[in-house]
Amino acid sequence: MVLGGIVLLIFGVNYLKGLDLLQRRNIYHAVYADVSGINDATPVLYHGFKVGQVIGTALLPDGSGRIDVTFQIDEERLQLTKDTKAELFSADLFSRAVRLQLGTGAPAERGDTLNGGAEMSLTESVSSQIDPLKRKAEGMLASVDSVLTSFQLILNENARGDIDASFTNLRGTLENINATTKKLDELVGRESSHISSILANVDKVSGNLAANNQHLTNILANADSATAALANGRLQRMMANLEATSNELKATMDKINGGQGTLGKLMNDDSLYVNLNAASRQMDLLLEDVRLNPGRYLSIFGRKDKLPKLSGSDIERIRDAYPPKPTP
Repeated sequence: MVLGGIVLLIFGVNYLKGLDLLQRRNIYHAVYADVSGINDATPVLYHGFKVGQVIGTALLPDGSGRIDVTFQIDEERLQLTKDTKAELFSADLFSRAVRLQLGTGAPAERGDTLNGGAEMSLTESVSSQIDPLKRKAEGMLASVDSVLTSFQLILNENARGDIDASFTNLRGTLENINATTKKLDELVGRESSHISSILANVDKVSGNLAANNQHLTNILANADSATAALANGRLQRMMANLEATSNELKATMDKINGGQGTLGKLMNDDSLYVNLNAASRQMDLLLEDVRLNPGRYLSIFGRKDKLPKLSGSDIERIRDAYPPKPTP
């Protein structure tokens, strides 16, 4: 009875662990550097289907610190290969499991050591993503603190006063814009009839342009023809004639400036001007003498004066005939 009780105890404990002592056991091994979350009775899955479980873990005797995980495959229809990979992964938020990834090599035998691998746990994955964000957040907070400190240094009482004045001026500007907009609305309301008339006139002008489109086309065609005619050599000949005329005029002016011809002599020789000026002076003196002594020239005005008056011309002739002697 004692032996029977011991056998039943061993059988019951292994049954609670998920081991069937009466079933043929397919034992395999895999080596890992970290088996966090792995214990006895950890399920072994293939495409999400449980095909076995972990039955033990132990440190390797070589002193490397790696851990040997022993697991049992209960599914006889699953044929493992020597290059099968037994990967640890997070089955859910709190537990981990072993996932089998079959290879293409030769079939594995019982007791073979399969390729081990580990996928980061959910906690490790979250930590690996949160740590960079945490460092960035810390750097950002330091930058924000520096910026706030700079703002505190910049925004002194004078700066705050200037900012308040700027906002006050901005408010006044907005009020002026609002008033201007209101006046503009009132102006548009008062002049709406005139604006309508202007738009009507513009519409009429557009209609006239559309009605006279053919005439405008003819005018543009004529202008195009005139432009083509000018470009066909007429403009060049006209410019050549103008240049020849300009050259002739320049030659004529050169002759005049050189004193050639009657006009050149008149413009360059002042003798004619001097003679004309002297004749004009003599004529003025003669007229003055006739006015003062008409009896000299016309007897019809009465008998001649015995003592004629001296006119300006007489005085000038006497002065010319007897110039004053220079004083010693």
